[in-house]
Amino acid sequence: MATIFSEMLKKFRREAGFPSAYRFYYDNGGKAVFRFSYRMYLLIEQGKMLPSHKTIPVLLHTLRLLYGTHSAIILTRAWLRLRFGEDIFKQLLEPMLKDLPQLSVSSPLHRVIQKQLAGEKYYVSHEQLEILAKNKTHYLCWIVLSNDTEKWTAAHLGKKIRIGTAAAARALKDLAKVKLIKELSPGTYKCQLAGAMLELPRPNVSKTAKKLRQMRESLFAEGEELYSRRGTLRADTDEFMNFIPLMALNLSAAQSYGITKGTEKSAIFGVELRAVKIRDF
Repeated sequence: MATIFSEMLKKFRREAGFPSAYRFYYDNGGKAVFRFSYRMYLLIEQGKMLPSHKTIPVLLHTLRLLYGTHSAIILTRAWLRLRFGEDIFKQLLEPMLKDLPQLSVSSPLHRVIQKQLAGEKYYVSHEQLEILAKNKTHYLCWIVLSNDTEKWTAAHLGKKIRIGTAAAARALKDLAKVKLIKELSPGTYKCQLAGAMLELPRPNVSKTAKKLRQMRESLFAEGEELYSRRGTLRADTDEFMNFIPLMALNLSAAQSYGITKGTEKSAIFGVELRAVKIRDF
């Protein structure tokens, strides 16, 4: 029997780009992340079981919902209603939860962008993440291949991005092993995911994820900065948290400029947005 929590869970799962419960569970790492079986997740989504409070943060992470935002709060409230019952919720909990933040992404334009991008996402598995973070050349090869629809050999790729044939051959073999690219014929590869928007596994605090971030920062540092802008402001923390998903969506919208065919001026660009809390004031 469906509940307000299970219906909301399915809604946010679809909005995050997961068309089925199976895809959501396994694309996010399965039991290693959720700490319970796929069968149990199905019972939760069907409204036949309510997850423990320890599962809520995991669900928020895997649904790509940020703490303190409208969507995260209403999903948590739905869980509280069921966990404590409607009477207790209204008498004791609801009075403390009156100030609900506004929707973070509210304009028609941003809703269209969000819906369009959700359908283009590919969710990288934990096994695939390990290969991407194996070393810097593996990661660089993946960045190049995932933005191109051409066929590549190790010699061609190694020369193009200046890493050598041997390093390119090792990267191509490993990437194909975890199905991030396909070997069309012996020694010739192509990326079937070219142009897709990649989502890394969450919670994303592992040593592997940290290593991958360090590689990305290293590549950024080696590149030529074309534009940079920074500013400071004073804001209420709870209100400002609603800007974070909007900022993330605007960054994702850069994907619309992506191409998978090279031009005379094509290049690999790094795009970054940051929000830093400097001081409590």
